[in-house]
Amino acid sequence: MTHDEGFTRREMRYLSRLTEEQQEKLRGGRFWRRLDFAMSLALLIVLALGIRAFIAEPIRVDGDSMYPTLVHGEHMLVEKVSYWFSEPARGDIIICYYPGYTESCVKRVIALGGETIAVRDGAVYINGAPLDESAYWNGTMPADYGPVTVPDGEVFVMGDNRGESKDSRNPAVGPIPRHKIVGRVFFTL
Repeated sequence: MTHDEGFTRREMRYLSRLTEEQQEKLRGGRFWRRLDFAMSLALLIVLALGIRAFIAEPIRVDGDSMYPTLVHGEHMLVEKVSYWFSEPARGDIIICYYPGYTESCVKRVIALGGETIAVRDGAVYINGAPLDESAYWNGTMPADYGPVTVPDGEVFVMGDNRGESKDSRNPAVGPIPRHKIVGRVFFTL
C-alpha cells in the first residue's frame, strides 16, 4: 500500500529514523566543532600569553628620562630571551625594575659588574677612562658622582635625558641586580 508521495509506511518509518539519526549526528558534530574551536582559541590565548611573558612584550614609554632616544608615548618591543644566554652589554637599552618599585623603567646600561663608574666635569668615566656616548648623548651632567664600583651581577643604568632621569646615580636606586632586568628594547614604533 502506498501513500500520496509514493512511499510505503515501512519506507516512511525508515526515512524518519534515518532523518533522526542524521540530526543526532549533526548535533554531536556541532558540539565537537564548538569544542574544537574553544580548544583552539584557548591554545592561542595560552600561546600569546606565553610569548608575552617569556619571549617579547610590547611596552609604551612613560616619561622623558630617555629623551631624545625614546619619546613619551612611543611604543617599543622588549625582547626577553637574549639575556638568558648572555649578559647585558654597555649601551643596551633595557627594561628593569628598581629595587622596591612595582613599575618597570627603561634605561641605558652604562657600567657592568666589576667596573668603576664616575662622573666628573659632566662626563662619564669607566675605570678612569672617558666613555664615548656621542651615539646617544651629547650633553653634560651638572653634578659629579662617584667613583662607585658596580657589584658583580649588577649593572649601572642611566637615562639618556641625564638631568631628568632617576637612575642608578640616585641612592634610592643604585645598581640594578641582574634578576631585576626584564629584557632588552629590541624595536621601537
